Amino acid sequence: MRALTILAPLLVIALAGTARGDIGVVVTGEPSMQPQVKALIEGWLASHGHRLVTSALPADSTAKLGDCFVLEDTSCARKLVEDKASSATIVVVRVDVGAGKDVTFTGYWFERGTEPIAEKRTCERCSDTALVMAGDELMSALLGSANISVGQLTLTSNPPGAQVVIDGKPAGATPLDVSLSAGPHEITVSADGRVDAVRSVTIVKGKPTALEVALEVPRPPPSPRSKLVPFAVIGAGGALLVTGIVLYATSETDTGEKPEYRDTRALGIGVAIGGLAVGGLGTYLLLRAGKPADSPPPPVSMSFVKGGATVAWRTAF
Repeated sequence: MRALTILAPLLVIALAGTARGDIGVVVTGEPSMQPQVKALIEGWLASHGHRLVTSALPADSTAKLGDCFVLEDTSCARKLVEDKASSATIVVVRVDVGAGKDVTFTGYWFERGTEPIAEKRTCERCSDTALVMAGDELMSALLGSANISVGQLTLTSNPPGAQVVIDGKPAGATPLDVSLSAGPHEITVSADGRVDAVRSVTIVKGKPTALEVALEVPRPPPSPRSKLVPFAVIGAGGALLVTGIVLYATSETDTGEKPEYRDTRALGIGVAIGGLAVGGLGTYLLLRAGKPADSPPPPVSMSFVKGGATVAWRTAF
């Protein structure tokens, strides 16, 4: 691997650029290759304008980080990096050596506040030159992915386990945690026996976005029976209206020719008004037939007295 120590400085001289920010490098995995791989990664980053920090993580944290990758637990690794890292960005490379001198690089780009990005490259029958090329490919892929503007969407639903479609493509089931490009997205959440929910969400680069969706149960179609009562009430109102008109029309006028006369005009007016009120109530019930009773109908009361009637419509303001 002596060629590696020669090629890394050459990369720095040939590709030097403007500074982009502090970045740390941590290498885990095969102990015998860690110094060489770290030199390669640091040389690549320096050549692309990044300022390197000398100690990205404390020694004990580096050991714990290796344990996280053995368990393939990126959330464990992310928490450790965000809590202990000396810079906002860290590149972690795990080196695994297989049979026949095959070397596999698994690289992670950790940037505080965002989900880690991972890339993998394998160097088969790895020579010094091939190792440098594999490291260059890995870092080019990591840096290219890191430059994409992404944010994080955390999606939950009630009930859970609903299917999610993002911008027309299936994305999995809730609860869902997914990285999305910055900008507007259309989210469709669906579950058996529920009404599909469609939401628009705007993702901001580097920031988490939480969305909670409650899926409604579809309203049942109106039952034919649900309209019988409203029609009966409308019919009763019509009958009262006709009765009121008849009473008013047949009322007798005091002409002095008879000792008594039948004056039903006031009663007829009251009954007719009551008929209109009852008919209005029936119409209200008919319009609400099949809808959830989230509010009671306005209570109506009517009473008859000698020579007239009273109608009361109670409501609150």
